[in-house]
Amino acid sequence: MRKARSGGDFLSSKTVCIIGAGVGGLTSAAYLAKEGYKVTVLEKATTVGGSAGWYIRKRRKFPTGATIAFGLEEKGLLRTLLNELDIDLPAEELLHPMDVILPEGKVSIVKNPALWEHELKEAFHPRSGDVVRFWATLQQISDDVLGVTESRVSLPIRKRYDLGTLPRHAVRNPKSVARLARYALYTVEDLMKKFHLESYEPLRQLLDAQLLDAVQTDVSKAALLPSSLALTIYRRGSFFIENGMGQLGKVLANRIKDLGGEILKVSPVDSLLYEETRKQWSVTSRKCTSSFDAVINNSGISFGEGTSYESEDEFSWGAFRVDAILSAEGLSRQLKERRLPFAYQIVPSLDSPSIRETTHGPVYVTFNHAVNPKGEPVEGEVMMTVSLHTELGIWSRYTEDEYKRIKEQVTKETLSEIERVIPVKENLLFAEAGTPLTYERYIGKRAVGGFPLTVRNAITKPKSVRSSQPQLYIVGEQAFPGPGTLSSALSGYYAARSIMKDLKRLSKWKRY
Repeated sequence: MRKARSGGDFLSSKTVCIIGAGVGGLTSAAYLAKEGYKVTVLEKATTVGGSAGWYIRKRRKFPTGATIAFGLEEKGLLRTLLNELDIDLPAEELLHPMDVILPEGKVSIVKNPALWEHELKEAFHPRSGDVVRFWATLQQISDDVLGVTESRVSLPIRKRYDLGTLPRHAVRNPKSVARLARYALYTVEDLMKKFHLESYEPLRQLLDAQLLDAVQTDVSKAALLPSSLALTIYRRGSFFIENGMGQLGKVLANRIKDLGGEILKVSPVDSLLYEETRKQWSVTSRKCTSSFDAVINNSGISFGEGTSYESEDEFSWGAFRVDAILSAEGLSRQLKERRLPFAYQIVPSLDSPSIRETTHGPVYVTFNHAVNPKGEPVEGEVMMTVSLHTELGIWSRYTEDEYKRIKEQVTKETLSEIERVIPVKENLLFAEAGTPLTYERYIGKRAVGGFPLTVRNAITKPKSVRSSQPQLYIVGEQAFPGPGTLSSALSGYYAARSIMKDLKRLSKWKRY
């Protein structure tokens, strides 16, 4: 990307509206503002960050979704993007970010390679040799995928600039690219078959727990290439951002403002119409009525045909969520010298029928210091956030009494599953649950996490940041390269690059 230009030229006259202040929208806005474009970000909520933001409940500040950041290691993808935007984001690396609790055993996700190999041998003792070889191959594929991703190639490739520096990368790394071509149509299960591990249930349980959270599907359908990165990224570099993940959105928003951009919160969009004669988009929101040369939709909400992927016939998950506050003193006394990882993924037991009936995949739990609305630590409290995948339709089929009863039962069973690992029940100070209907009430949509990264969605027919509508782009969890904060940031970069190229081409066409 070039440095920002001064006003009075082509760039300073071009306007872009970003709908939704999630990480993807904010990243694209920051890149465009740095280049001199006039950007306006419209956000429905009172805070920025989207799924990496925060909200206030019971005078405590809870994360909206994401709690762990990836790509902040030296020369990591997110760190590189932030450096290009002249943003400094302090973060602490997590050397033991997670424990996965299986029905019979535990697997600790640790950064150290020697400790990780030891963990694999201990956890999968009967098949340890095959599992270690499987994971070594998975790591190699992951390294290959990362190399291609770092070339800034954007799928699907429709224009020359979508290639980024991939041709140069391919010339320099022909074996790596050939390996990716060989595995392009593989699922994770296909790779398991090469090592005769497809029926080895303990490994399958670990992989499914990790994949459902990261790529929204299991080994039988998860595309190997993006899944290889998802399964190794915790060990490549997991980070806790000082003051929480919401800080990422905050620093991006501050950078946009420093560069002259505008962010209007509590400004939901009412209408979005394309003016064919002027080749501009007319946007009406609570705090803005104006025309723009281009629009980026980061909201995940449809404003008409072709403005979102939301209305497509594609499966997506909702979330069942529990926000809780625990007694720090009680936990400390009962755990004694035991040190907790940052997060747990707990595969539910057979003792949780309501969880099995209404949700899918692991119970994902994270712990952090409780903070008040100002972000100040609250003495004696630990914040616990819990999420499970759930189907979107089931919650709207219940009567009001059924909805309340089942929500309470799933919450009770969820806390019991966590109790298998740490003593939460007797240390519980507060707990409140939400379903997809809660998400719809507050953010306008039920689905979270994007579409499953199957071979079709990730490889053969990936969703572009360019929509079917002129000068309208889609970023965030719905667009390639997939769900997650790092992927959303990359989609924001791809959209900004597309706008810079496309508007310049459109301007030249108008002159003739």
